Formats: sequence, structure tokens, C-alpha cells
Amino acid sequence: MASVHQRYKVIEKLDVGGMAEIYKGKAVSLEGFEKIVAIKRVLPSLTRNQKFVSMFLDEARLAMRLNHANIVQVFDIGRADGTYFIVMDLVEGLNLRRLFQKAVDAGIRIPVHIACYIVMEVCKGLQHAHELTDAEGRPLRIVHRDISPPNVLISKAGEVKVTDFGLAKATTQLESTDPGTVKGKFSYLAPEATEGKEVDARADIFACGVLLYELLTGRRLFLGATDIETIELVRKAEVPPIAAINSDVRPELEEVVRKSLARDPRRRYASARAFEDALAGYLFANGLKVTSSDLAQFLRDVIERREDHVEGPRIEKLIEDEILNLSMVGRLDPSGPGNRPISPEQLKMRGQARLKLDDLFADLTGVQAGVSEQATATGLGIDGLADRLEGLGGTQRRPTSPGKSAPEGKAAKGTSGGAGGSNWLPWAVAGAVAVAAAIALVVLLGQPQ
Repeated sequence: MASVHQRYKVIEKLDVGGMAEIYKGKAVSLEGFEKIVAIKRVLPSLTRNQKFVSMFLDEARLAMRLNHANIVQVFDIGRADGTYFIVMDLVEGLNLRRLFQKAVDAGIRIPVHIACYIVMEVCKGLQHAHELTDAEGRPLRIVHRDISPPNVLISKAGEVKVTDFGLAKATTQLESTDPGTVKGKFSYLAPEATEGKEVDARADIFACGVLLYELLTGRRLFLGATDIETIELVRKAEVPPIAAINSDVRPELEEVVRKSLARDPRRRYASARAFEDALAGYLFANGLKVTSSDLAQFLRDVIERREDHVEGPRIEKLIEDEILNLSMVGRLDPSGPGNRPISPEQLKMRGQARLKLDDLFADLTGVQAGVSEQATATGLGIDGLADRLEGLGGTQRRPTSPGKSAPEGKAAKGTSGGAGGSNWLPWAVAGAVAVAAAIALVVLLGQPQ
């Protein structure tokens, strides 16, 4: 797509999702003025879905009403090449999910004052949306309903901005939500939302509480093996002690977090401003000064931190990704009370286990080089082992790429009682390496005690 409009020029594609794609673009005026922007474009295949188009236009109309330093500014909406697009401010930096991942991968714990500051800034943006009125002064009653790590952007200058009001509900929306419909990411929904009840600003406060808990602990709060299990965890709203995971969190701060996560919305903070004020009071009482400059410096520290190992073949990256996902997600113990996440001590074993895995990767590379064409054709190679190791992830299984190894039953077919003794040795050695790698992963991602 060279251009979505004569006033805008596309520079490069930044991201693509199931419903829209994001481009880095340039807004050009008649006088030659240029401004770098982000262009959110609906996938052309979805323009045939009138309900989706209505929701997209709802988002655009609503976002253009919002004008706050902590909300991504929307400048324009248009139609080109048979689809719709929104032009918005480009935030150079990371979303909260990527910051979270990079911090975990670099072995950096997000400091308490930084975590509090991020959520305070989110609350400022939400308060603006929650109290917005129309031209006659009537409250619009906007609720974001999708406050989650991907929708919180942090710029390299330390700015915190909320984006994607695509699921937001306001009294002016043309596309109304069907009664009982659950919208938003399950892990960040408020308990009343999972029951299909009407939600208000306190649902966003609950989501902010979830964000703060995860920033302080380095693990997910509500995550089951399935969506149904996740919803059940949200409905119970049981919050494990924070200080047991992060000793830097004082009881006063834990009490603030717990109030934001109260199951009954009447027991939560009445407004995002009240939640922000409680966090500010904690920081002030404990002499914790924090500004956007501090957040910017922390972001630089995380981005510039380098891994102490060289990235190896695809199998190594696959295992690294699984380790990262599971340390972020907090693998659950289905047999334990309350589905407890893995403990900090187990996360500390990551570095030691990685060194052992490095040796296994070296062995595996040598074995693969000696595997015959017959063994490769039947799926013993890297792809076959990768598929088996991916299965250890439990909660997140990636789609298998074209050309994957044959299913296990088919791979085994015809391998026993073969004619040649030249083929069984690579199978045996590779099998042993696979078992050793699996054992290393089990040790690394062992279930909580």
C-alpha cells in the first residue's frame, strides 16, 4: 500500500493483527509540512462485515473526542483502497507487554516506584475518558473495557499513553453491545463483566489493579489453562499475597492494590483519580520520587540490556520463547490450591538451566548433521523435536508451519525392524537428546510446591 490518502504517505508496516494493520506514515500538508504518524487500517477482507465496520467507526469517533496527554491522539479518519483507516499519534517506544517481556528476559525486576508511576499515568488518561461530556454537558460514560498490557504504550521519553478504545462503550455509540456479551481480554476483565452485567468506570479500575499486581510481581494474576478457567479465576478475584513474591512491596501498597481488585465494585476506588491519588500518597509517604525521566531511563536500561549468550539455531529460540512466555505467564499448577503460579525461586533457575540447554543444543546440532535422509523425512530433525518441545509449553501452542514433521504415529511407522543398522543410531542419540532437553525444561519450569 503506497498511500492510503493523498495527504498521507506510508513508510513501513509496523504490526498486523486479526482485524487491522498498523503502518508508520507521514502526513504531508500543502505547505510541505510533514508529521510522522501511525495509520491503523482495517483489513480489506473485513469491510464486508458491516457490524465490524460500525465498531471501527465508533472507535474513531470516540477517540477523536479524547484529548489528553495520556491517551493516544487520533487526528483523522478516512477511507481509501476500499477500506477505512484512522490516523493517530505515533508513539516511539514499547507497549507494556513488550516492556514486561524484555525486563523478564533481561532479569530486571520493575521497580516499585516505576510500576506505580505507570499505573498512575494510565489512571490519568482513564479519568479524562470517564468524565468526558458532550457539547451539552451530558456525561458520555465512556468505559475503555480493554485495559491490558498491549494497550498501554510507553514512549522513549517516558510518556505513558492508553490506546485502542475499540471496545469502549459510551452513550453516543452507534453500535451497541448485545446484552450479556463479554468483551475484552479475559485476564483483565472485571468479575461483573464476566457475568455479562453492565460495567462502569470501576471495571477499568479493576483492570488497572491487575496491571499493577503483574508489574509488582512479574507474573500473571488471572490465567487458566483455558478461557473458561481464566474466567472462573476472575470471578473468584482471589489475590495471592504480593509481599511473598516481592519483598519491596510494603503492606500499605498491597492494601491499595487489593482495594482496586475488590470483587464487589462498590468496594473498589470510586474513580480512577482516587486510585491514582492513593498511589501518589504511597509514593510520597515513602519518599519515592519518580518522573517521566525516571521511566525513560528505565526503558533505556531494559532495551540496552543484552543477553549474555549468542542466539543459536531455531530450536534454541523456540525454547527461549517458551521460557519467556511461561515466566511472563506464570505457569499454573492444576492440582494446587488456587492454581498458584511458579515461584520466584524457580524463575531464578532459568539462567542455570539455560547453560545446560546450551550444551544440549550443541549435541543436538551434531546429531542432526549425521541424521540420514530417511530419518529427516520421517520427522526426526529439528522440526520434529521442536513440535514435541512446543507441547511442553502447555498454555500457548503456536500454529505449526508448513513443512512440519509428520504426526508422531506416522513418523514411527516403518521405523522398527528396519533393514539397516545405519539408521537406528541417529534415532537413538537424537531421542536421548530430546529426552534430556525435556528434562531440563521440566526442571526449569517445574510445578510450584
